[in-house]
Amino acid sequence: QADPKAAGEMTEKFSRYLQGNMSALKDEGEIPFTQELEHTKIYLDIEKIRFEDALCVVYDIDCTDFTLPTLTLQPVVENAVRHGVRGRRKSVGTVRISTREKPDCIEITVADDGPGFDPEAPALADDGREHIGLANVKSRLEQVSGGSLRIRSEPGKGTLVTMDIPKKQVNAT
Repeated sequence: QADPKAAGEMTEKFSRYLQGNMSALKDEGEIPFTQELEHTKIYLDIEKIRFEDALCVVYDIDCTDFTLPTLTLQPVVENAVRHGVRGRRKSVGTVRISTREKPDCIEITVADDGPGFDPEAPALADDGREHIGLANVKSRLEQVSGGSLRIRSEPGKGTLVTMDIPKKQVNAT
């Protein structure tokens, strides 16, 4: 039996999530990281309702004062939940989201403790089509901000996605 309060909460969060996605379709440039993080948190709140106690999210956010291409963090986190946490057969799956300021860039990492995979093998969805989510994020990072995306994964040990966002050059006049 569905809990009416939980159903109402999920509906409200899903509505906010869809509004964020619709807004993102209009933003072809960069948005504040805090806006992207808020959109990601709404997505994760929905997944926590679905997974109950099987999803643990850890935030290790050292810096937030930067911009990034729209829909950069959320698809990477969704990938970690979908293929990392859901890929676990038992127990709790953890997704860790971190930001660090480096001398020349902001480093964002998304790690999961799921089953991992061979990053050299083509990743196929359940319907046999190749995944394009991470490829799209990588392309947006490169084209919009000059950034990069790296994937490190090992079967049985989880996956780490690292995104580097170059710091903006300030022109002194």
